[in-house]
Amino acid sequence: MKLFLLMAIVTAIEVVLIAKVGAAIGFWMTLFIIIFTAFLGSRLLGQQWRFVMGKMQSLQSNPSDALLEALVLLISGVLLITPGFLTDIVGFLGLVPAVREKFVALMRQNSAKMMQGGFHMYTSNQTFSQASQNSRQHDSDIIEGEFERKDD
Repeated sequence: MKLFLLMAIVTAIEVVLIAKVGAAIGFWMTLFIIIFTAFLGSRLLGQQWRFVMGKMQSLQSNPSDALLEALVLLISGVLLITPGFLTDIVGFLGLVPAVREKFVALMRQNSAKMMQGGFHMYTSNQTFSQASQNSRQHDSDIIEGEFERKDD
């Protein structure tokens, strides 16, 4: 429901922005800007994608950071191809390396909060969330388990 609401609000804002810009500079110029930003964004996306893949191959950074950067670039590319000014602004921000690093840090921060949520997997003597809390306290803890496949 939240995603639907977000998409409805963003779409409404985009329609209003396109109408206002179209009224100010004309239909053809507005259409040209929308097409040009999609083209420019896709070119910049290609350059940044090669940069991030190069970082991942040479392992200059944590591989998970490079994967998160690649995810931000993918989202930025989708936003740049989507017609509209608001999505273009956010998409171009994702192409700026310093801003992209901020997005990655924000994603890491929010993923840690989501992982602390109400996820429970029961083992023989404790829940998974209890075990993960204990493993945070003691990095040397190992959680072991057994797997048995039973075909009906």
